[in-house]
Amino acid sequence: MSMITFPVPSTTTSRFAVAAEHVPHNLTDLLLQSPAGAFEAHMAGRLGSPQLQVRREELACLRWDPMRVKAVHPDQRQAGWAFHHAEEFAVVNSFAPITDQPRAVQVARAAAYALAAATGGVAADLITGHILASPTSERTSFVLADHWLGDALPPFRANGRCTAPEPERDPEGVNGCSCVCLRTRGLRRFGLPELQITDVACPHDLAALNVLRTTARHLLTSHWSWLATGPADGTRTISAALHLTETDFNDFWGSTRREHLTHPTPFEARLTLVTPRLLEVGPPDDFEGTINDWLWGDTLPLGLYDVLSSPADIPLPKAA
Repeated sequence: MSMITFPVPSTTTSRFAVAAEHVPHNLTDLLLQSPAGAFEAHMAGRLGSPQLQVRREELACLRWDPMRVKAVHPDQRQAGWAFHHAEEFAVVNSFAPITDQPRAVQVARAAAYALAAATGGVAADLITGHILASPTSERTSFVLADHWLGDALPPFRANGRCTAPEPERDPEGVNGCSCVCLRTRGLRRFGLPELQITDVACPHDLAALNVLRTTARHLLTSHWSWLATGPADGTRTISAALHLTETDFNDFWGSTRREHLTHPTPFEARLTLVTPRLLEVGPPDDFEGTINDWLWGDTLPLGLYDVLSSPADIPLPKAA
């Protein structure tokens, strides 16, 4: 059985930023006075420690580039413009033990949301490089789909430059191009390598994205179980062959009442070590065909072909 070994850091760093027209100098007091839902006590206990640090920064002194932060959703374009043109920022840093995850990053992001609400600013995740949703409170339960992966589709058909045929119209169109390369940006703060999937044809981009999401949730679940055993080693070895299930896909969304996928059996994927901090996701060794044949065929559960954003649980009916 082929195995993969990767380093597991003892601590990881998360960084968030809030851009606003005016950022007060005393951010500690501002944060302590700002509502943060279930995380208020956690913030108060961690503030000023490595687990939660806040500081004010001005554009002229930044060591990071606000222009590299992107608004990946159309309704965030105005927020993205505001972030790119801001002169003042509040930066939230969390340098926490790997065993303190995911609580440490949730507390840090809750602090960023609280500061954004208090200043009327725009929050961003500097690890994923994405603008965050409008100021809101961090939910108590951890859900990987809550913008933790930096998972977003690239412009379809390479912004119109790709002219490969659609598979439905041309049998050869399954492998008509290799435009799409997807990579996570966020697993590293949980002590895992990032994941990528490459050489994907444009029509299969959503299936590829959901394979990446399912793999990420599967690895994170097993990683936290491994950390709970208190390993003393700074490396971890796992099988290169993964057996992914509907449960992994549902767990990514944090949903318990999703429509049952019609392919109940596990499907297999294979990991390849690109670097110690990057793993490639692809079809299993015994699959005869390309990655696009794998993504287009009947191997994957049907739900991976049509779910782009969170299929939130339908509210239960209220009593009359």
